[in-house]
This record gives sequence, C-alpha cells and structure tokens, in this order.
Amino acid sequence: MRTAYRAGALLVSALSASAWGDEAKTKGGLEIVSDDGNFSAELGGRIHFDTYLFDPDIADPISTTEFRRARITLQGQAYDFEYKLEQDFAAGDTLAGLREAWIGHDFYAGKIRIGQFKPPRGMAELTSSNEILMLERPFTTATGLFDGRQFQQGIGWNHYWDCYTAGVMAFNLRNADMPRNEGVGAAGRFTLAPINDALSTVHFGFSYSYENTNRGSEPLEANANYAGRRGPSQLIALTPGDEAYFFGEFGQEKFFLGDQGGSVGIAGLELAGTWGPLYAQMEYAYGDYEGGYFISEPYFEDLFDAPPTLACTLEFGCNIKDQDVHAWYIQGSWMITGEHKPYNSKAGVFKSAKPKNPWGAWELTARYGSIKNDEIRKLEADSWIVGINYYHSPKVRFMLNLRFGHDDFTGDSTDQLGIRAQMSW
Repeated sequence: MRTAYRAGALLVSALSASAWGDEAKTKGGLEIVSDDGNFSAELGGRIHFDTYLFDPDIADPISTTEFRRARITLQGQAYDFEYKLEQDFAAGDTLAGLREAWIGHDFYAGKIRIGQFKPPRGMAELTSSNEILMLERPFTTATGLFDGRQFQQGIGWNHYWDCYTAGVMAFNLRNADMPRNEGVGAAGRFTLAPINDALSTVHFGFSYSYENTNRGSEPLEANANYAGRRGPSQLIALTPGDEAYFFGEFGQEKFFLGDQGGSVGIAGLELAGTWGPLYAQMEYAYGDYEGGYFISEPYFEDLFDAPPTLACTLEFGCNIKDQDVHAWYIQGSWMITGEHKPYNSKAGVFKSAKPKNPWGAWELTARYGSIKNDEIRKLEADSWIVGINYYHSPKVRFMLNLRFGHDDFTGDSTDQLGIRAQMSW
C-alpha cells in the first residue's frame, strides 16, 4: 500500500511539473500552449438539442427529441502547421461522426488544408451550424442539392484580402464512413463585399462544384426535407454511381438499367446584406444531374414516393435523362432588441449578433425556399419558415421554427414545430 501511494505521488508530481511548464489560457475558451510556443491545443464543442412536433398530412412522421449535434473540437498548431479534429457524437458510430480532420499551413498568402472538410459551395453551406439563421440549412446546401456530401476528403486553399475571399478544393467523393471509391470532384467560391462597415454590409458571391463518379462511387442525389429534419423527404434528382444498382432482370416488374457512373455540376449565386438590425440573404443554385438510365414504374414509385409523371413503357420503363435542378431561397431577420449581425470577412459569411443587454437579444426570422426538377413534371418541393431566436449570451441560444412544407409530387403538406436549445464553447 505504501509503495502504491509513493508511486501515485510521484506520478502526480510529474504531471504537475509538466503542467507548470506550459501555459493555460482561458480567455474565450480553454487553450494549452507549450512553454516554447511550438505546440498548442484548444478545446471546443457544441450541443444542439432539438424537439420536433409534426402536424402530419399524407406522410406520418414521428414527433420526437434528439441531439442534433454533440461535438467535441480540438484544434491548434504544431510548430508552423495547424490542425483540427472534430467528432460529432450525435451522428452514430465514430466514422459517421467525424466532421473536420485536417492539417494546414500558410501557402501563397492563404492557407492550404489537407484532410476532410467542407468544399467551398455557397454561403449557407459554409455558415457554421452555431450561426445559421434557422434550425436547418436551405435546399441549396447538403440538406438539398448536396445530400450526404457535406464533408469531403482532399486538398484545398483559401485566402481573403480587403473585401474579397477565394477558395478552391479538389476532393475524392467520400467522407470517413463511406467505402473507398475513385470518384473525384472540385469546387471553388469567390466573394466580394464592396460595403462593410459598422452599420451595413453588402455581399456578392459565386460558387461552382463538379463531381464525377468513377469506380466504387455511391449515387449522387438531391433530396428535399421540406417539412424539416425527421420529417418526410422527397428525392429530387439522382445520378447513379458505380455500384451494383440493379434490381431484377430486364423486363421484370422492378429493374434499373443504364450506364453506371455520371456527373453532377452545380453553380450558385449569392446576394446578402445588413443594415442596422435588419438582415437579408438569398441564393440561387442550378444543378445538372447526369442521367441516361431506365427504371421500371414500380421502382420509380419506390424511389420518388409517387407514380411517374413522365412517359414510361412496360418493356423499357421510365427513361431518366439529364436532370436540370433549380434551388433557391430568400431569408431575413430583424433584431428587435437593436443588435447588428456582424460579417465574417475571412469566410465571407454572416455571424450571429451578440447581445448588448444583460437580458439577452431577440431576433425574428423568416425564410422561403424551393427546389425543382425541370425534367420530371411536378417534382418540386418548397417550405415557408417563420421563427424566433433568443440569444441569452454569445454562446447560448434558443430557437423556435414553425415550418410549412409542401411536396407537389406527392401532394403532402406536413408542417413542423421545431425547438432547439444550443450551447457552444
């Protein structure tokens, strides 16, 4: 017993000596910096706890609660390299929850990153989940056009100067929990803020993303969660990947025939601005989902949740050609307690306002969004959202969204009341 006590005392002494050799900073967060300044580690995280209550129509979703996000983030530097590692414990297994994992370095007046992170694909997509206006992002993002493709693995470079930002990335069509594949893609974004002062900001932006499925790739889809998370979802477009995606034999009740592979190209435009306590943001995105495959009518209905609205035959089924997809939204808010929403000029996005009063800040919000496939008649979904946000402090926020969803293709008009308790550090 005495030996164990002495060993424990020695271990505590060693750890204490090591800790006293480094510097701990707590201003704005918890950060440890080595005594020589070559190493640092900063710990952060976020908790988003949601409640979903549905008013069902044709669809019958389950009202529930869930942890939308529960993340731990570790970032810092090792000599002149930066790193970031982020895990979301609300996303399931370890690989499914891995968000950002990269190393970075200064490169040609900007920063180059290698690993897994978000491609530069538009304003709403790049806005942090701690800062987004509503509970969920609009249809121009991974909740629509880039379904299941929010984080990718590759190499990217970004830079900002004066009122401009620019970013590019080349990536593989996978994230950590997907099978290995040879699909490749690239994305780029450029923004301009010609007006940006303490009272007002005007922002313009353009982005383009291209994805090409090769051996082993998953299908590329656009999906619309028109009634909110955990509500009904409408498949808007599909480009087949390189997996075995066949059901039955040619001429049978269910089949899928066509060239395996394909590509998706998406171009987006951004316009946003603030004036005092008022804020508005809008984006339009056009997507070209490559087609050229045949599916039977029963399998079409399985995929799209409704009978086909295009010409089909018993022998050859429905011919899904190239699909033109349009997605857009307009959203805005009014800080009724008088705060001003700041602009992050490094990232080309807007951040949440900080309360200027000890009792917090209140924000009224609204958004309309729509997504449509031009090649399949009535394949369109939209939603209206009105809400209110309460900022108890810069790190604690409570949100309420009332969402009115409609799916033209199935005729469903399910609505959702969503509530979020949010904290970050």
